[in-house]
Amino acid sequence: MAGVTIGSMLRFEWQPFLTRWSQEWADAYDAGQGGRDDDRDAWVARWLGFGPAAEERIVALEQRIGRPLPPSLRSFLQVTDGWRHAGHFVYLLAGAERIDWCGDPHGMSTDWLEQLGEDADEEEIREAGVWARSLQLALDSDMVDVLLDPEDVDERGEWAVYTYASWRGAPPERYPSFRHFMEDMYQEFLSMSADDPGFDNDTTRSLDAGVERAREQVLSGAYEEAAEALTEAVACGRPRAAQLLAQIRPLSGQGVDVEAGASLDDPYVAGESMPLNCAEEARSGRSDDAWFLGRYPEEDRETVARVLERIRQGTYEYEASGPFGDAVRVARDLARRARPEAAWRVLAAAVPSWQPATDDHIAPVGLLADSVLGPVVTPERGRALLATPRGAAATPSTDTAGSPAPPTDDGIDADGLAWLAETDGNMRPGFRLVLVEGVEPADLHQRMGAGGPLLPALRTWDASTRHGSPDAETWEQRVTVRVGNAGPNWSFAHAADGTDARQSRFRSPSLDASHGTRALTLVLYPDPFFHGTADDRPHTFHFSLAQDGHLLHSLIVHDSEVTSTGEAPAALAPDRLLFDRTNSGGPDNDTAAPDIRRALALIAAEFDLTLSQEALLHGRLDGFETVSWLREPQPGESWAYFTVGGPLD
Repeated sequence: MAGVTIGSMLRFEWQPFLTRWSQEWADAYDAGQGGRDDDRDAWVARWLGFGPAAEERIVALEQRIGRPLPPSLRSFLQVTDGWRHAGHFVYLLAGAERIDWCGDPHGMSTDWLEQLGEDADEEEIREAGVWARSLQLALDSDMVDVLLDPEDVDERGEWAVYTYASWRGAPPERYPSFRHFMEDMYQEFLSMSADDPGFDNDTTRSLDAGVERAREQVLSGAYEEAAEALTEAVACGRPRAAQLLAQIRPLSGQGVDVEAGASLDDPYVAGESMPLNCAEEARSGRSDDAWFLGRYPEEDRETVARVLERIRQGTYEYEASGPFGDAVRVARDLARRARPEAAWRVLAAAVPSWQPATDDHIAPVGLLADSVLGPVVTPERGRALLATPRGAAATPSTDTAGSPAPPTDDGIDADGLAWLAETDGNMRPGFRLVLVEGVEPADLHQRMGAGGPLLPALRTWDASTRHGSPDAETWEQRVTVRVGNAGPNWSFAHAADGTDARQSRFRSPSLDASHGTRALTLVLYPDPFFHGTADDRPHTFHFSLAQDGHLLHSLIVHDSEVTSTGEAPAALAPDRLLFDRTNSGGPDNDTAAPDIRRALALIAAEFDLTLSQEALLHGRLDGFETVSWLREPQPGESWAYFTVGGPLD
């Protein structure tokens, strides 16, 4: 629309803009529905304005208010001395003789300041005073103030316009200038008229043609240019535009525009927008689903409720047809194995083969609702997906035959282990890690689980905050772990919560997990009673190697104390790991973290291990509750436990 109607008005060419607005309003006007007293006159004249204000009247206004008018308002008055139906809720804008200071007759500034309270910032206080210092432009409205602020002026001398309606339940809305306000009111007129039968004119036809061009652009990969046109079309209420934009925004990281519920007979609704809406509802944390389900037809609500529950349980799987659907299944398995980069490579390679389910389906936005793949499609990757030609826009040479094969281990997800020594806002300081050779991640549940169920699609936070089973003994120290691949031939079980391996009853689950193979245990436990920073606190580090249920080697390092049993691999002898604790006491000296990083790097190199930082910090992985990391107390052996943290001897 900007290029047809408003874009040319940036130099305040009011006459053609206002003429078009008036004619479109007159064409949509229904004389039989009544209206305001002078609506019929405006309809007959096909002009919502009045005669131009003479220059002397404009000068008189400027003298009365004691300052020059902003350029766009001044040039507006030179075309029409006032305006009817500025949008849907402002019925009359004042002309030169009736524009005056608002004066805040209803004490709005005082009321607004009281609502803000003592914690209001400078900008909020300034905004609250807009009634007391501004010109009032609205003479007749549905309780809407239109305020022209002389203290909010840009480099061109334009004053900002603020509108406020108490029934909106929101602060005043700001427009950079009077021209911007009028442009927005014209869009509001178009939007409020869009559903009227027969509302069809050059502007709507131009907008609709732009929507179709935008659809084709998105499929060809030019999504940014398309998004601009669609944003304007949405503001003008054009059909189709909102659905198209609602597929671009989530994938490009701009948030989810929850679409109004429609029948699940539409395959786009059933497979894309409804699951995405359910995922957004699940994130909201609301416990009452009645309002959300009520957005859908009654016959569909049971199905929507089931999808919502699957998303909350972490079991929802996005589905697609053809080669892209095959890629989704392969990618999901890779992501479940903690290989998000490899999963994305499979998806990215298959994007050209994706096919829409309906004419206005332009992207597989429902991927974001998938319990496992959703976190893999980051905003950066979503933008790459949108930039890839697909569907009818894919090149004819694109090979869409067959199912995609998993990528080879060519450095993808190769983050090593050293990063685990760092403190991150998404993980608690410390960790527990069991690594088992030649075993699938799904089999770890049988080797070291406490007998409970497999827990799907856990975030780090989900695992860290899960409460133990009610049947656990008070002395037990179970933990919820998440599992995945840790390199070409290893699987891991990880918990972002360390434990003190110096306890006499410490017993790693890797002993049971190592039957018929090898297993490693790595534990980092920050001292919980240290009062310095997280990076300065002393750590207890544990590394052990077990095979066929027997402990081959164990190393425990705490501050300057090193305890080692059994025979370590040559490359991992204690003196090779270089645990130097001589300078760990002061803020300007070395701390434990660099030593632990070195140890983890050496261990990773020795056993060819790697854990995806992306998967552990941001992904959703299957998990379970482990057996206790403490053996049962022997007769006569004393023990104690805390309600927070692990038990100690």
